[in-house]
Amino acid sequence: MSAKNSTANSQRTRQREAPARLARELGKVLRFHQALGINEYPGSPGLRSFLAKKTAEAETSRPGRVSPPVRPPRPRPEPGEPAGPRLQCLGREAASCSFCPLAAGRLGTVPGSGGESSALMVVGDWSQQEKGNFSPATIFGPDDDALLVKMMAAIGLQPGDIYVTNCVKCCPPPGPEPDRTCLDACFSFLEREIAAVRPRVICAMGDMAARMLLGREEPLVRLRGRMQQFRYQAGTPVAVMPTFHPRFLRRHEEMKKGTWLDLQAIRRHLAGR
Repeated sequence: MSAKNSTANSQRTRQREAPARLARELGKVLRFHQALGINEYPGSPGLRSFLAKKTAEAETSRPGRVSPPVRPPRPRPEPGEPAGPRLQCLGREAASCSFCPLAAGRLGTVPGSGGESSALMVVGDWSQQEKGNFSPATIFGPDDDALLVKMMAAIGLQPGDIYVTNCVKCCPPPGPEPDRTCLDACFSFLEREIAAVRPRVICAMGDMAARMLLGREEPLVRLRGRMQQFRYQAGTPVAVMPTFHPRFLRRHEEMKKGTWLDLQAIRRHLAGR
């Protein structure tokens, strides 16, 4: 057989195998989307852009642990103190904190709120508010807080049944997202909040909360859907369920089904099932 004929046969073989390879890759993508709870594709430009971005992240991300954040030395309340005074102490400390660049231009600080000994603790990223309308009672944002209340009600929990807080305690003005310096400065606050509340489960909402608590760099779409653990110095490990943030769900309603599955898993864990 001539070299020319051999090359032609190889090309025909690759052409015949191409549909099978494409089918296998498509099957992987469909199974991945089913794991997220996606059964329908609305085909909006925003969704196409989002899926393209997440696929690129999944391909380039390298799973593994990341270095724990640097924790500035701060006085710690005594472990035996009740949760209420400890949380109030943390709120005052955060209000006077100047460990990161956010302190100079922040709209204010947003302490955690809710039941001080709740079995479920919800951790978001930071409070997003407009200049001139700041309120320390707005945890995630006005619309995001309203959606969170509905999400918790869906698994039978009222605002007083949960404790809600953020990774970043400052409410920055609209603009760039808080960077790693801000996260490192705030980690001690969050760790001590967890030690004070002693929740049985933490719902980590959004990429920032999931990565900060789990110390992992995988995209949220890979972290969500299964219980993991947060280990802190002052107590036993706490179960963590990563899921999507209300802010994200308001833009991508197609992800609500996957989040509902995560919330059901939290409900089962709290019920001891």
